Amino acid sequence: MRGLRFVLFLLFILVAWDLGWWYVAGVPPMAPWSLKAVREQGAGPVIIDVRSPAEYAYFHIPGAVNVPYPATLAELAMVSPDPLKPVVVVCMTGHRSPPVARQLMQGGYTDVHNLTWGMLAWKLFGGESVSGQ
Repeated sequence: MRGLRFVLFLLFILVAWDLGWWYVAGVPPMAPWSLKAVREQGAGPVIIDVRSPAEYAYFHIPGAVNVPYPATLAELAMVSPDPLKPVVVVCMTGHRSPPVARQLMQGGYTDVHNLTWGMLAWKLFGGESVSGQ
């Protein structure tokens, strides 16, 4: 029973984190299964992975570009120069990516999302990944 309470508490914290960024800072979340569906349709957004180079090399979403956190708007714009093109920002657990997504939005990007719960959820829900640079 104690373990179940801990899991439920942890799930509550994770959901509250995403909802907080969405409602307070305007950073909309994107669920892993939604990103997977969009990619399967061939209309994939630019995926910016803000994890460290070592984390990125271990595994990442195919086609994602690594721009380690913290990044400047200029560094991010080199990856996605068109502020009208959809962008999804991802990290390992969804805690480094929301500030970067907000930074893009403040820089004039109009279609930016944070991958809910990051790469851990991406893998948990069957998202494809690759290793290496």
